Amino acid sequence: MSSQRSTKKQWQVWLMILMLGGVITAGFLIYPKTEDQRNRLLAKLGTTNHGEFVLPPVPMTDLGLQDVAGEAWVLAEKKNRWRIIVAGDGECLGRCRELVHLTRQVHISLGKYSRRFSRLYLALDQELTEEFSAYLKLNHPFLKVVNGREKEFKVLLEKTNTPFQTKSPESMRAYLVDQQGLIMMSYSIKSKGTDIIEDIKHLMKYSAQ
Repeated sequence: MSSQRSTKKQWQVWLMILMLGGVITAGFLIYPKTEDQRNRLLAKLGTTNHGEFVLPPVPMTDLGLQDVAGEAWVLAEKKNRWRIIVAGDGECLGRCRELVHLTRQVHISLGKYSRRFSRLYLALDQELTEEFSAYLKLNHPFLKVVNGREKEFKVLLEKTNTPFQTKSPESMRAYLVDQQGLIMMSYSIKSKGTDIIEDIKHLMKYSAQ
């Protein structure tokens, strides 16, 4: 009788070891080894994100951008940061400014994560008006302005689930870009700042410094 109990306990121990080994092995196999793999895994798992995943993610590095001085602005040469982009015209009226303001509130509220984050305004096909330039200087001194072509930006996003829309101010979106330059999430004007902050903190927590 005692030998049967002993044999039963041994089998239980071996079963636990096998189960634990299987979990560790599975975790090793599915754990993302690159930023791109991690982003794809997050999209498949669904996570608790509030924004909309841009599928497939597209590289912002393919855009021909310039700074306000007319010099080439190459993302690969910039600091390794997460970024949020608002794309619009040279005036950025109404909903556009609301979205720019929302991104500022998000940046301020990121706390210790704010140093790994920056904001961009992408002016498409137009130079900023004097009024908008003055507005940014007064209200958004840390917002980086770059110039690009609307056609390029539309082509980049047209094969994703969140194409760039210009017909209605209500359709404006802010795009979240990861450290490798992939446009991976987007937020509408109706998004809550607290939700965006939660998403960004969650992503930063599991990304490389």
